[in-house]
Amino acid sequence: MTTIKAIIMDGDGSTITHNKQLPENLRQLIIANPHIKWIMATGRSLDLLRLLPIIDYLSHDTPHILDGGSRLNKITGESIEDYFMTTAELERFFKQLELDKIHFLYYYLDDEHSFFFSHDTVKWKDHLTFLQAHATEEIEQFKHWCYQFHPSKIFIRVKEPLNLEGLTWHQNEQNIDLTAHGVSKGSTCVRLLKHLQLTPQEVAFVFNDRNDLPLVEHPELQNITKIKVGDYLPETAADYHVATPHDVAEIIERLITK
Repeated sequence: MTTIKAIIMDGDGSTITHNKQLPENLRQLIIANPHIKWIMATGRSLDLLRLLPIIDYLSHDTPHILDGGSRLNKITGESIEDYFMTTAELERFFKQLELDKIHFLYYYLDDEHSFFFSHDTVKWKDHLTFLQAHATEEIEQFKHWCYQFHPSKIFIRVKEPLNLEGLTWHQNEQNIDLTAHGVSKGSTCVRLLKHLQLTPQEVAFVFNDRNDLPLVEHPELQNITKIKVGDYLPETAADYHVATPHDVAEIIERLITK
């Protein structure tokens, strides 16, 4: 049987509880197994990943799948690969954007280049702690930033359904991740495994939500061991199914000690 060498983990709702806690049994398991590559695959940008308690326990020498797959970054901020939206994609997005249907737009490139738009910047910056971002209540200013510093992903918080034709995007409840054409957690995981010289059989993936499906369903990743958390995806098959993030460590421990 192939040895599991890497655990790729979604964050919110998969390995992090809904009140933003890292289960103690998972924390202890990670600490006890530094030979395993503990890798995040998240829709969060690096600045928002830093707000989660798992950040201190992730592998430092390994790239992580961030921004819904649009970036492969180490948690130090070192970039391995980035997939930026084109001018044509940005133009297509802004042509379809209905401002009355959104709460805000946000993207992060690094600690000096993050940009935020909302009709109520104070409310949302305080709520979501985007305190370092350049903020505006003028959409033309936000467009200018996008064309000057192309985003890898635009994070959209919506008030009501928003349809974006001809673009690559994934939605979880009120949150939309807009990425470059064809970019997802799945496409970037394929590149990550090549970078790490790992086969899918040597990897397990912990997931719970729809933006994880591009990885779960990717044809080149079918031999990854899949651990589904919760009941949000009843139609999605997995090798293991647990109720909450508190139950994940037991399954992983069995996999890495076989």
